[in-house]
Amino acid sequence: MKFNFGKQKLKKLIDNSVLKKKDSLIGLPVLFTLTGFSNIRQAYKPEVVNKIALLKITSVRDTIFTSSSVKVLKKTYPNAKITYFTGEDNFNIASEIEGIDNTVRLFSNDLSKSMKIVKNAGYFDLWIDFGAWSRFEAIMTQTAKASYKIGFKTEGEHRHFAYDKVADYSFDIHETANYAFLLSSIGLKVNKNKIEVKQAEIVDDKIVVIDIFADNIEQNNRKYSQSNWKIIVEHLNKLGYRAALIGDKKNLEEAEAFNELAGSSADIDFLVGRLDFADKIKLISSAALIISCDTSVLHTGVFLGKKVVGLYGPTDKKRYSPVGDNVYIIYSNGCSGCQNLYGDEKCTMDKPDCMDSIPVESVISKIDLALGVNLE
Repeated sequence: MKFNFGKQKLKKLIDNSVLKKKDSLIGLPVLFTLTGFSNIRQAYKPEVVNKIALLKITSVRDTIFTSSSVKVLKKTYPNAKITYFTGEDNFNIASEIEGIDNTVRLFSNDLSKSMKIVKNAGYFDLWIDFGAWSRFEAIMTQTAKASYKIGFKTEGEHRHFAYDKVADYSFDIHETANYAFLLSSIGLKVNKNKIEVKQAEIVDDKIVVIDIFADNIEQNNRKYSQSNWKIIVEHLNKLGYRAALIGDKKNLEEAEAFNELAGSSADIDFLVGRLDFADKIKLISSAALIISCDTSVLHTGVFLGKKVVGLYGPTDKKRYSPVGDNVYIIYSNGCSGCQNLYGDEKCTMDKPDCMDSIPVESVISKIDLALGVNLE
């Protein structure tokens, strides 16, 4: 049997990471075994909903984008317990979303273990899969014990057979709008282009958090040059602000190079590899401003109600820009927007100019605007 995988671009994107290779090569056969690529259930939305399961195994950013959906679910079903099934990287942030009663970690590199976790989680009245491409999530949905299951039908992905109700996934709208459309399929109205902000209580007016790294190696084309970051730090110091550089242990070598470039006179707290999730949340909550490219740190800042300055190059701004108040985004003047659904395709340009085309002067202007510098 041959399957048409839809747009060639989508297939190329899937092949660009180990996770997506596994998902394509292993996920499709497993999903076919479970569903036969046909809708085998004739279920109806339950009138009484006491237990709800949500599923999203990747992306801190996209998990934050589901927060408005969670609010509507909690308002519609105030007595229902909501469990969020996540992956490794978005487990902690899902736990921070108001309305979530329980968070369960799944393991994208261990299908059988994750299936066992889902099976043992008990019975749910409503199961909502926010995933758009992953067959892993569709397999978890098929494995789950639930009265009614909803999820996306995405062109070329052959994953929608696990659901009782599907919503067409769109490549032309913001991700929050896709999630709103998914919940509209069961009669719920969610505000699109909106997230639910968790207001931070502590403020240190003299700390600015910067993240100069990419969340993973496949997103290196989202990074801004270290020489420009040096100029940004110097400007912050001139304004009387201290920079706090955060990142993970995998970023240590890159951080050391920036430390040397910035010089001993720079007023920077080098916190790379030193903070756990709780410490990062506390630091971001206490900062006057967050500056980053399209990273989980940027979106966490928005989620915590902080002022953020974001640098957007290859990421599709129409679909993945932060939403909320106090958001200041600088978009590339060059080629941009190539990273859409999966965000990890290889740039076809000999010399990508999407990030280099962002003038550092424009970034500084946005920083001054966010901090209220020279404003009457």
